[in-house]
Amino acid sequence: MPQILAPTRRRLLAWSTFGLAALACPRTGCAVQTDADGLRTIFVARRGSNTLSAIDITTDTPTTPLDLGLEPHALQISQRGGRLAAIDQRSSAVAVADIATRSSRTIALPLLPSRLRISPDGKRLALFDDARGTILLLDGDGREASLIRAAPGIREAIFSGDSATLFVVGGAQAGVTAYDAADGRPSQPIAAPRLDALLRAPNGREGFALSADAPRTIFHFDLQRRSVITSVPSPDAAELFATGTGVQLLALGRSGEGFYILPAEPLRLGVTLSAAAGSSIAYSAWSDTVAFVPDEKSRRLLIFDLERGKAAGSIALGGVPGAGVVTPNGDKLYLPLEDTGAVAIIDTHLRQRTASIAIGQAPTQAIIAGGYGLCH
Repeated sequence: MPQILAPTRRRLLAWSTFGLAALACPRTGCAVQTDADGLRTIFVARRGSNTLSAIDITTDTPTTPLDLGLEPHALQISQRGGRLAAIDQRSSAVAVADIATRSSRTIALPLLPSRLRISPDGKRLALFDDARGTILLLDGDGREASLIRAAPGIREAIFSGDSATLFVVGGAQAGVTAYDAADGRPSQPIAAPRLDALLRAPNGREGFALSADAPRTIFHFDLQRRSVITSVPSPDAAELFATGTGVQLLALGRSGEGFYILPAEPLRLGVTLSAAAGSSIAYSAWSDTVAFVPDEKSRRLLIFDLERGKAAGSIALGGVPGAGVVTPNGDKLYLPLEDTGAVAIIDTHLRQRTASIAIGQAPTQAIIAGGYGLCH
């Protein structure tokens, strides 16, 4: 009999906090953020285009696009709004944009970046040559702050929630290496085996990672104390996703057929469900009561009830889903459909597709400041 993820006192507190935040920070903007426009605008990358389409989530209508000067293959936006950055993974350059003014500039780099990370406050950029293990830190003005020679074969990297530290995993290097984000100096690492995946919890103080070698294990870290909080075996896990409130961790299996719901406070084994073969992304929404997993083969969006720990149907998409994003208040999922030239809008409370917005020219990724879905 599957374990039911009951509304514990801590879960209820997380939901109430999430709800109060949504009331205090409506979709028209939030005073605690640095740029309200970034919090109400979905930006959509399109294959073969240097321009990001933009959608106002208050009206679900197109708004002023953003020309980056390069085709974004990797796209990041600062958590608190204001700044966006992109690389094309073909040239030694990064595009940095101001969301409020819709202006951008291209910065030449001394490396060909394969990965990009932007700090939550938007004041630091990290560009990575994964194969060589080279990391370039840029300050808010685009000036080089530090060039780091890390271990070759970088697999993942995240900034701490306070933007002060860069954490890196990969290659032959065991555990989590750490660097001061201001000057690139090494700081206290986190002892662990070789790791594959790494993500920051929504509270910014904790993180999760997946061991690189069999048998696979999921680790829960205290990023401030640089220590392992706990670990649980998960032999089939391949992808990890923190839910919006952080009270649960979602995992997809190596084969793409297993979907795992793990309570995260503390981390422990939870419910195992069946997903579609080939699934690689999971989105939580609506105060973490529901999760959505795109199934590219059937062109459907699978629904999972996180409260009851069970499958809850699916939504027809009519197109191949790309990388989407959930709005900051968790009420809508925007999902690009590359072969239809549209972005599907999913009402996460009703668990229904309510609209589509024509974008044109193969939309591949959607992103918004303060949203969750593909954040690091």
